[in-house]
Amino acid sequence: MIDRPPAHRAASAFDDADYPAYTMGRAAAILGVTPEYLRSLDATGLLTPDRSAGGHRRYSRTELTLAARVRELLDSGLTVLSAACRIAELERALAVTRSRLTERDLTPHTDGPHSRPAGSAGTT
Repeated sequence: MIDRPPAHRAASAFDDADYPAYTMGRAAAILGVTPEYLRSLDATGLLTPDRSAGGHRRYSRTELTLAARVRELLDSGLTVLSAACRIAELERALAVTRSRLTERDLTPHTDGPHSRPAGSAGTT
């Protein structure tokens, strides 16, 4: 008799995009790439697949989506220079967004249903 997980646990794993369900061979076939390509993404640290008890890599849908996007960018002719420029642009945009969030968090809020009078500790 095969020991199977309860149906609710199996359904939960099925719906979980981070569940490591795909072997390297299956992941490579799904993406139309070689296992060596996946190993190269592992070596860079971009992907960090789980390992089976036997040490075999297991990839999640989230990791496969990321690997597919990298492959798409490489196939589109993305150069190292254009990649570096894009990274710098995204870092700048992230810094601006973080600054805005910090400013927002430091700005006293005096309107709206969740505002509190000055000096209020939030007790009722």
